[in-house]
Amino acid sequence: MEYETLFLLGVYLLPLAFVSLVGAWASGRVPVLAMLLGAGAIGIFGYVHARRDEGLFDWREIPELTLMVIARLIALF
Repeated sequence: MEYETLFLLGVYLLPLAFVSLVGAWASGRVPVLAMLLGAGAIGIFGYVHARRDEGLFDWREIPELTLMVIARLIALF
């Protein structure tokens, strides 16, 4: 997988982790899924940061990266 796709996967896993955390907290459960999603996102960020020569992407690049990945997906079909 390309670093752009992995970075976006981590970026979009973080809000899911937050929503899961709030849902578990509101119903009095242990936020296991939130911890797994958060740990996965942090792991993906660490992998991209370690393997990519320039380090992590800037947060201002997220919209452009999203459009680029969507364009790649559309080009597959």
